[in-house]
Amino acid sequence: MAESGAVYLLLPSPRSTLFPPLIKYLNLDIKISDRNDPEYKAAFPLNKAPAFKSKDGWKLHEAMAILQYIVSLKPESCKYKFYGNNEREKAKVWQWISFANSDCVSVVAGYFFHSTTEEEKKAAAVNVNKTASEFEDQLKQTKYLAGAECTLADIFCVNLFVWGLDKLFDKEFFAKHPSIHRWLRDVCDHDPILSPTLKGKDATK
Repeated sequence: MAESGAVYLLLPSPRSTLFPPLIKYLNLDIKISDRNDPEYKAAFPLNKAPAFKSKDGWKLHEAMAILQYIVSLKPESCKYKFYGNNEREKAKVWQWISFANSDCVSVVAGYFFHSTTEEEKKAAAVNVNKTASEFEDQLKQTKYLAGAECTLADIFCVNLFVWGLDKLFDKEFFAKHPSIHRWLRDVCDHDPILSPTLKGKDATK
């Protein structure tokens, strides 16, 4: 399915960071832009990013909706199993993306942007670790979030941890969450969509 248009992003937000490498990997005719683009300001008065506008004027906002649509444009030759191998794995893919896109981004943003005192930072860190434990527990059971193969869930969610590398997700954090560390290094170093830009990303070096 051919498509042309533009996606408007807020970088380095983990809700936006997957789109440039994904669009490049799928070889789609979609311009990468941001919220300073005059076309964005005219089309999206809510000023929410990411947002997508097709060449014929069709508009879409919300990260998960845009992600689903862009993946639907993949060429027939693309063999990447974005949704895993069955309906249960597909459901898990969307569970993890939804969890990261809502709860996790809010918790990490709360640590970075809404905690000004040392006491607030400590309280926010507790919430971060509680959220991270969901990933750690899953990744103790399966190599990737939805099962044995890397899916859209992994390449979306890993950006949450890359966003906080060194500042929040540091050596101490990964010592307590070794399964997350193993998974992050694996996805960043070997996934064909992310490895061109994220290979070697590691807070423990």
